[in-house]
Amino acid sequence: MTGTAGFVGRYLVENLKNIWDGKNRTRPNIKIDEIYEYDREKTLEELNQFCSGCDFVFNLAGVNRPKDPKEFKEGNSGFASTLLDTLKRNNNTRPAP
Repeated sequence: MTGTAGFVGRYLVENLKNIWDGKNRTRPNIKIDEIYEYDREKTLEELNQFCSGCDFVFNLAGVNRPKDPKEFKEGNSGFASTLLDTLKRNNNTRPAP
């Protein structure tokens, strides 16, 4: 999951962890083996590792209040392109919602 430092990402990670731990039983058919958390503090090497081993991708990363319009493009379409290229390089064709 990307964007795990953001509002939506943090709460989705917590909910998935609750499903994983059995605290949330509302989704009994979801099996979670591991949760890869990626945010801007992580490296591209970590993104590569996560993309090689994930079964599902939630891309919640993005910039919504940039100081410079260039940040908006780099943080949104730029990162989405990096993510897709990294998945492709790892031959990972898992779904993204």
